[in-house]
Amino acid sequence: MKTITFYSYKGGVGRSLTLSNIAMRLADFGKKVCIIDFDLEAPGLHLKFGDYLDLSTINKGIVEYISDFQNNNYIPQSIKEHTVDISYNSKLNGSIEMLPAGNINSNDYWKKLSSINWNNLFYSDSSHGIELLLHLKELIKKELKPDFLLIDSRTGITDTSSIAMTLLADTVVTLAANNEENISGIARIIKSLKREENNLIGKLPNIHFVLTRIPYYPKPEDKYKELRLINKAKTIINEEEQLIEKVFVIHSDPELEEEEKFKINFSSKRKTRSTVPIEEDYLLLFGELTKDELTKKEIKKFEILKEVEYLIDESKNTNDSAIKIRKLNEALILNSESHEALILLANVLIELEQYKEALDKIDKAIFIKPESLVYQFDKAHCNFLLNRYKIAEKTCSEILEKDPKHYLSLHLLGDINLKNKKYEKALEFFLKLINIFPDIDSAYNAVSHTYRMLGDLDRAFEYIYKALDIHPQSEYSTTTLAEIYLEKGNMQEFYKNLQLSLSFGLKNKEFQRVINEETIYRKVYNDNKFHSILNNYRLKIEFPK
Repeated sequence: MKTITFYSYKGGVGRSLTLSNIAMRLADFGKKVCIIDFDLEAPGLHLKFGDYLDLSTINKGIVEYISDFQNNNYIPQSIKEHTVDISYNSKLNGSIEMLPAGNINSNDYWKKLSSINWNNLFYSDSSHGIELLLHLKELIKKELKPDFLLIDSRTGITDTSSIAMTLLADTVVTLAANNEENISGIARIIKSLKREENNLIGKLPNIHFVLTRIPYYPKPEDKYKELRLINKAKTIINEEEQLIEKVFVIHSDPELEEEEKFKINFSSKRKTRSTVPIEEDYLLLFGELTKDELTKKEIKKFEILKEVEYLIDESKNTNDSAIKIRKLNEALILNSESHEALILLANVLIELEQYKEALDKIDKAIFIKPESLVYQFDKAHCNFLLNRYKIAEKTCSEILEKDPKHYLSLHLLGDINLKNKKYEKALEFFLKLINIFPDIDSAYNAVSHTYRMLGDLDRAFEYIYKALDIHPQSEYSTTTLAEIYLEKGNMQEFYKNLQLSLSFGLKNKEFQRVINEETIYRKVYNDNKFHSILNNYRLKIEFPK
């Protein structure tokens, strides 16, 4: 278990965000990571993972662990009651677990924090603070079994920051903004860490210095400005003795001034999405921290998965089906186990009406990720398109056993019964949808369509207007309204609503499907006005014989 402490002399230098990005990258490599928030007076590490963490699950943390020992002489047998899982789905099944500062939304947290007597804990004749924290580290090592332990230290020169660096860490990452107060403070800390008398665990930590939030100069002729800042910081730190050899840099990024977000794994190596290369900054630091920890095999596997991710992104960013298929097949050559690539490829094949080929991809994705109800529904839908209604019906029923409110499965069961001309049964499913999802227009549209098939045009009008109340410019509901008027023989309203549906975005392919399925349009096959409307909207429709 490699232990890395992240320390800054002053706040606001991006320390916690740097730790969080490193943790995420380690998880992407398949590593088990434990992170500790030791910034007890201003804890915020949990907020960095807000999208992946249920904050209400934080009940205990470091403060409770120390307070319970000092006040009640209690040491937990398991550290699990003090930790929370971060639900980040990494590419290689890595994991991140957090030992937070504690439940900072509770008044008890601040009472317990203020009750801790750090002097008695570490400097009195009967102090047991060192043993307590070494026991904590051992608990984490034995119970959580992380590959990496990352510690977010408190700023300044304090007992807790000293503990985090000298007692717990194998490696210390010091971060400073570009000003003399920050850099001079870091110089004093590094000098202290290198003194043998401050060595509490028999080994001095490796130390790295990071200059953060410096301007990025994209023009080559301006690069000397950055180099000047780096050399100045290095000179200040090494003024009395050689403390560091290298300065790592993390540039300022305007996006992070607006909203803090992870940057280490969201840009493509083919084209930089941001003008500021902050991802590259994090990656250089990551490479240094893990240069003796990651095998060539692990790095190669990760690079392949990232390449697959880039290919998938590229497939999503084009409307050309041929390019999509080529990119996704390239991704599958690199990683045949990519269920995401398989499903995306299946969706393209469905668009091209190559349903059997699509079903083959879906089945492979389900084999890899059998728990996915999304993939199970894709299988049902594809079988429906192949007119295999019994198989589709069986799959939807299996989905509903796991999720009784699965909208798409309920809707498809209604569609299957429509295909089989079991209109009353179809109506049951669509009305159930309205009962569960009263604000979704497509459910009202489906009920209206079914009432039209049953010949109850009054009810059909009632429900289609409810659908249009929710979504007034729905091309699908407006088409249904046109069909009801066509059924009534009101040609003026039929043509008015047909044109509305086309103006709202009804596509040629979608209308061709409607023509193929709805025999009611036979009434207008030879109608000049109908053909004139199709020509006006440049629709090329083949009429069934």
